[in-house]
Amino acid sequence: MKIDLSQFRQTFLQESAEHVASMEAGLLQLRSSPDDVELLNSIFRSAHSIKGGAGSFGMDNLTQFTHALESLLERLRSKEMQASEELIGVLLRSVDVLRGLLRADADAAMPSEAVELLALIGTLTPGEAVGAEAARARTPQAAEGRLETKRYTVEFRPDRQLFTSGTNPIVLLRNLAALGTVEGCRLHLEELPSLADLDPAQCYLSWNIEIASTCPETELLEVFEFVEHLAEIRIRAVDAPPQPNPALSQNSTTALELRDSSASDGQRPFVERRKAPVADRRQSSAKTAAGSESGSIRVSIDKVDRLIDLVGELVIAHVMTAQMVDDFEPSCLPKLREAVASMERNTRELHERVMGIRMLPVGTLFQRHSRTVYDIAQATGKQMRLETVGEDTEIDKSMLELLGDPLTHLVRNAADHGIESPETRAAAGKPPEGVITLKAFHRSGRVVIEVSDDGAGIDTEKVRRKAVERGLIGPDVQMDDEQLRMLIFAPGFSTKETVSDLSGRGVGMDVVKRNVQQLNGTVSVASAKGRGSTVTVELPLTLAILDGLLVRVADRTLVLPLLSVIETVPLQDRQIERVAEKGEVVVIREESIPLLRLSRYLGFGQGISAPGPAATESSSRKLTVIVEAGRRKVGLVVDELLGQQQVVVKSLERNLHRVEGLMGATILGDGRVAPIVDVAGIAALDLFSIYAPGMFVPEAPSPAASARAN
Repeated sequence: MKIDLSQFRQTFLQESAEHVASMEAGLLQLRSSPDDVELLNSIFRSAHSIKGGAGSFGMDNLTQFTHALESLLERLRSKEMQASEELIGVLLRSVDVLRGLLRADADAAMPSEAVELLALIGTLTPGEAVGAEAARARTPQAAEGRLETKRYTVEFRPDRQLFTSGTNPIVLLRNLAALGTVEGCRLHLEELPSLADLDPAQCYLSWNIEIASTCPETELLEVFEFVEHLAEIRIRAVDAPPQPNPALSQNSTTALELRDSSASDGQRPFVERRKAPVADRRQSSAKTAAGSESGSIRVSIDKVDRLIDLVGELVIAHVMTAQMVDDFEPSCLPKLREAVASMERNTRELHERVMGIRMLPVGTLFQRHSRTVYDIAQATGKQMRLETVGEDTEIDKSMLELLGDPLTHLVRNAADHGIESPETRAAAGKPPEGVITLKAFHRSGRVVIEVSDDGAGIDTEKVRRKAVERGLIGPDVQMDDEQLRMLIFAPGFSTKETVSDLSGRGVGMDVVKRNVQQLNGTVSVASAKGRGSTVTVELPLTLAILDGLLVRVADRTLVLPLLSVIETVPLQDRQIERVAEKGEVVVIREESIPLLRLSRYLGFGQGISAPGPAATESSSRKLTVIVEAGRRKVGLVVDELLGQQQVVVKSLERNLHRVEGLMGATILGDGRVAPIVDVAGIAALDLFSIYAPGMFVPEAPSPAASARAN
């Protein structure tokens, strides 16, 4: 039976991307622990796993490159070489080549960078055949005399339980045949029982193979590496030329030509793998990678089992409810309510479990940025390292993937703009090595990611000068330090005098703010000159479902994210203070909180077009919902509270266009569409200057705001 390996290719590529990311993380860690043998073993195992799978899918370039890489790693493991900075740099370049080879077509030519690295690795591993010459030397068609051909006897005696591991011994023998020329094979049938006693789940056969090959014994043994715990394998070199095989008894042995059987079905030989049930040198690293975006998630079987149980409970509750409806009598009403309540509980738990499946730790995202910091340090001559905190903090998978670019820009900005040169840091009394910290944690139902550095900080006076030069603000505009720091996110803004490969075009931070806002998040900056900066990104845990507070504003129903709501208080005119005819604040327990009338801002008012408090709007019988985003509170004026409800978030931008002040919409139980208020976006607005002419406005006002301003 022919096996279509293409169905497993995507899985192999996905696992290989994780192995590559694990290798990269291990190599960066090796800089501080060059003598860590277990770390070297982990890196070697990742490379070996990639090589073994690449041969299965005909990816010859990848197989060839990882074989050479293995030889170099083996010298490190055996202490023949030291893990110097230069050597680690070569290995990190090899990781980049591996990523490219995984993306390339199997039939494509070897990339020039890979050929160059193969030659370099060849100089570091004397005595090893590297590159195209080595690939030819390992084939039976190699030119005679290029490498010494040796003859081996391979004894392969599988355990009776070999089949239970999913391993096909014929596939292993075909893979062995690909390493040389099989000159004889003896199949042992002594343990084969009668047909009546035959158990098809057990392996009764064993083999003795005579093979001529240029490969060393260790490479022949690698064929059986993943079944060593389920078989007896003996390989010995044979000095004398092999004698013709004696006549084989029909009852005991039968000749088998492996090369013919391998070629008969048109398949490439490959090694089947099975991980040992105990931790040994073949066990792969436990770390997972943030690699490339993928359309799959690895889920614990326990989570899947729990989901199946919940679905079963929902089915039972549905059947009971349907039966009660069919046989409904007034006396059945209490039982019907109880059944509906049970369905509601199960549905909520099902939602929580499903959302839990989509949650992934941010450590998979943080891991890749160690390489970013390393590369920038090599390019600029600075000394710096990356520290991570809170890697286990979980966030929705879709948001995790979309955070990749913003975090890359933030880390690059901290490394290039923030961290000073060793000489400058020494003059300022700092250690020569700068530190960039990635930190993640949960706060008020949101995930917070901080990117901080101990560098020079943000010079707000320099920011002001650059902003005036570029026409972002007028020369007479007064702004505090917080507002000036936020100017670094304006399109085209940069404090760099010259453009380099790393920065200077004013694009990166603009991308950060734009992408974070698309995720319904906020970004803020804190800095102290000479002591470093911290960029804080706050995001919802998920974009799919949220608990909402339904409110009425004029004739519309709106949804406020419940996790952002602090309290609701009646609004009295005496509590409102007007600020320079530009805005309003509400005073609650001696705290002044900016006030926003949603009916005006969103254009729901009846004929009210004046922008500020000049338009009189009675506050009697109105409510203020105090919401919080980040460190800022805002009071939202509403007409009525309608209750709490779990809502499914639908994107407006995907179906219509982006509406300032709204993060999306949902469909209520009666079929009406209810907009969902973007609390984070509203909290980021300067409510006292949004209508003031001539004042810098970081974001374009909404259509409703433009109409009111006119």
